[in-house]
Amino acid sequence: MVCESLSNFPVAVIGAQSSTLRLESATMDLATNAAVTTVASGSEVPTKWIRRVLPAALSSILPGTGQLWLGKKETGVAFLGAFCLLILLYWPVRLPTWYAGESVLILAAMNLCVNAALHALRTPSQETARPSRWWLLLFIPLALTASLAHNGWLLRVAGFRPFYIPSTGMEQTVLRGDHVMVDLRAYRHSKPKPYDVIIFRKDGAFFLKRVLAVGGDTIEGKDGMIIVNHQQLEEPYVQHLGYAPVELNQFGPVEIPIGQLFVAGDNRDVSRDSRLPEFGSVPEVSVAGKGLYITVSKKWGRFGTDIR
Repeated sequence: MVCESLSNFPVAVIGAQSSTLRLESATMDLATNAAVTTVASGSEVPTKWIRRVLPAALSSILPGTGQLWLGKKETGVAFLGAFCLLILLYWPVRLPTWYAGESVLILAAMNLCVNAALHALRTPSQETARPSRWWLLLFIPLALTASLAHNGWLLRVAGFRPFYIPSTGMEQTVLRGDHVMVDLRAYRHSKPKPYDVIIFRKDGAFFLKRVLAVGGDTIEGKDGMIIVNHQQLEEPYVQHLGYAPVELNQFGPVEIPIGQLFVAGDNRDVSRDSRLPEFGSVPEVSVAGKGLYITVSKKWGRFGTDIR
């Protein structure tokens, strides 16, 4: 019996060691599986957030693209259709011809970009949970910036361009520091007329002046008054500060060549214009466009003022 007990003892010990090894192996397998699951989960989190946030970013820049990314085809087409309608209001409708039209288009573009971004951000998805509202702090400024960028290139496409005025030559009609909306296509099928405020290019720079006479007219200046074809112009917009050089108030008579324009600034005592021989008349081909209205000004109450 003693021999039997001794002979069975090593077997029992070996059996216990085998059970221990199987337990350790199972424990290692669980740990390995847990590690693999953790790594997989960690890699899925950024992907899920990208899938959730990227559509909102796309729609804030181009409304509707984020909805199409999420598979919401009808909503995406609706947003894209609204954006195409907005483009048509710039051209060929050309609403920016009026300050009210330009303001409506800017607000519409902002509203469209912001709402498209918010809709894409809050659209239910089976793959990811709804993101935090803190993302709005990113996408609302992004959408507003994109809408202003759209307004800029759509204005160019429609033939409009805002100009900054750095001089005082057109005061009080246009003040130094004002921004003026110019219609670059105003004279495609017509020519500038007397009293028009035009922008033209001369000596590598743009000038904003008023047309006083056109080709074939005879113009002269007497004591600050402008006489065209023997008739004095009525100019309620003119400003005289005094102490003007003699050549600005006394000149002519001068006959304007065909295809040329005689221009002057409304601030007559300081404006450098066609009254000076070294400036001369302006070729019609150098005219870039017509001034429409003031978009930005240092003084409140001048926003949207028509240039007449």
